[in-house]
Amino acid sequence: MKKIVLSLMAGAAFSVQAAELSSFSEVADAVSHGQALSFVWSVKNCVSEMPLPDLTTSIQPNAVMLVAGQLITASDRHFTLNDPFLPGTPAFGYSKFEVTADGKAALKITLMRAADYSKVREYSIQCQLGNGLNIFTAG
Repeated sequence: MKKIVLSLMAGAAFSVQAAELSSFSEVADAVSHGQALSFVWSVKNCVSEMPLPDLTTSIQPNAVMLVAGQLITASDRHFTLNDPFLPGTPAFGYSKFEVTADGKAALKITLMRAADYSKVREYSIQCQLGNGLNIFTAG
């Protein structure tokens, strides 16, 4: 009996897959249905006012909102001791994501000292949904 239950649980775990949302309307629909999203930024495919590293990051924002059916906005805050701009210093990184109905995507990052929330640096990155930003939901 234990083997059957474990087999069923393992099968259920492997059957859950991330599904890519390739259009604004698909992402908006997922938000409207309360689905958890993962934003995957391939930074080298984006543009910014500063040089961008060759890195890919996956973030599951803790808040996502659909505004008037035309804008998806999300945010995330994380604590770090290893930010390149503040090595060895406790800091918070606040990330704000926006995707517009035409597929334009923006990521605005604000780095703050943890001790007093003073702003250290702020920069933004622009991409296109499907090129630089991919959004997934659990299937």
